[in-house]
Amino acid sequence: MSFHKKMLFVSRCFVVGLLAMVLLCAGEAWAHYPWVEVVQDAPVAKKAPLVRIGWGHSFPSENFLTGDDMEQLYLLSPTGAEIALQPKTTTEFTAQKGLADGAYIVAAERKVSFYTKTVDGGKRQSKKGLDNVLKCSWSIMSMKGIVTVGAGKGAVDRVVGHPLEIIPLANPASLKVGDMLPVRVLFKGKPYSGEITTLYHTRAEKKETQADPFTTDADGRGSLRIASPGVWLLKAQHELPFAQPEECDVESYVATLTFAIR
Repeated sequence: MSFHKKMLFVSRCFVVGLLAMVLLCAGEAWAHYPWVEVVQDAPVAKKAPLVRIGWGHSFPSENFLTGDDMEQLYLLSPTGAEIALQPKTTTEFTAQKGLADGAYIVAAERKVSFYTKTVDGGKRQSKKGLDNVLKCSWSIMSMKGIVTVGAGKGAVDRVVGHPLEIIPLANPASLKVGDMLPVRVLFKGKPYSGEITTLYHTRAEKKETQADPFTTDADGRGSLRIASPGVWLLKAQHELPFAQPEECDVESYVATLTFAIR
């Protein structure tokens, strides 16, 4: 091979590699994730709240998951009872009966699935048989949201058992701007130490604002300073090597928690 052809080959390899790096980094930065969105609390006891599952790479979003996308979706009552959430529309869910006064937890899990990034775009499959693969993820996504009925009083620190789970250790309904919200994060039932992303938006502006992230300690504990009224989202992410590397690269875990500060 002539020197000119060698240099052309090297240049092409460099461009392809640089493109792959850019796409991979952009994919990580703009990866979709789900969260619980409370469309309507139930300010009067005996009413039922209305919720939907947001889906996107910014908070809030105009896209929502449907019932067919979900592995589970229910309310956890102040007494620990599970209350099914039924579809009111394709993307909105509510309880069939009115609820007693108190604080409830919406617990949801998206159906697990493969997602493979390639130079040519994303594919909802494993990397087997694909060319120019950047990264394959086996995605496990869970989400929780705090819903208030009436005054919304009560504890919200129940563990629902999600693979990766953010547990609020205080009821957000009792907090105001400037207060601290302590949380604990568990991964497969054990303390998770890592960075927690924090976002919020006001109900009026519906524009995402990033707040300071925080890191949980060896016991999985950390705390968030409430900087503004609005709807808040906490997000934790964790990756492990996939058991069959010829099929996929990583197990990708995402957990979100949403709540309102008035």
